[in-house]
Amino acid sequence: MYIHAVQLQLKLGDVDYNLEKVFYILSSRKIRHSSLVLLPEMFSCGFDNQNLQNHSKFTPKVYRELQNISKEKSLVIAGTLPERKKGDVYNMGFVIDNGEITAKRPKVKLFTPTDEHRYFKAGKNNFHITESSVGNLGFMICFELRFPNISYYLRKKDVEIILVPAQWGKDRVEHLKVLSRARAIETQSFLVLSNTVGSIGDVEYGGYSAIYSPWGDILDIERNDEGVISADVELDEVYRIRNKIKMEY
Repeated sequence: MYIHAVQLQLKLGDVDYNLEKVFYILSSRKIRHSSLVLLPEMFSCGFDNQNLQNHSKFTPKVYRELQNISKEKSLVIAGTLPERKKGDVYNMGFVIDNGEITAKRPKVKLFTPTDEHRYFKAGKNNFHITESSVGNLGFMICFELRFPNISYYLRKKDVEIILVPAQWGKDRVEHLKVLSRARAIETQSFLVLSNTVGSIGDVEYGGYSAIYSPWGDILDIERNDEGVISADVELDEVYRIRNKIKMEY
């Protein structure tokens, strides 16, 4: 089974530009049929916080287009988008599996240094596992990567692949590298990280999208450029590692 992570430089607030890029990549030969694809956090508009209410109006259409591509190529597609419910906007993690939206989970831990808490509604502490055609999936959305209690909970629920859609700043990229690898090792799971790169608005993002094995090996990594990273994985490796070093959860 192939896992892909997409690393992008977005244009802040330019939904048409960003989505054209995303849909082109998903439809291209870079993305294999019957694979898992992780997109960055808030890939439609970036953190264009002043205009989130407007951007969220496009999200249902984005879901429909992703569903079409997912069905056509038998993909599992995941990421986050701005989604409005009862007047509030959530940073909504989603999983689309072979054309069907099978899971949603809003970001719980909002990043207060960039005022996310002023523009988004935080989700509740419901860190559930999604059973999919590619394995048991669990989200750790960007800043949530810093909270080992979340990864601990996912491991207790038998996560096999941890999804980390992110927009992680360049000045903290060493933290991103260490934490991503640590979460894979401590949960004995595959971890796939999709980050943004370059300047998006006034913020410089760190890149270093990566795929890690349950042993903590770097299976693929993209440091400073846009691109798609890929790894051919077997879920049996999760259980081989867990049997090699047994941990009580």
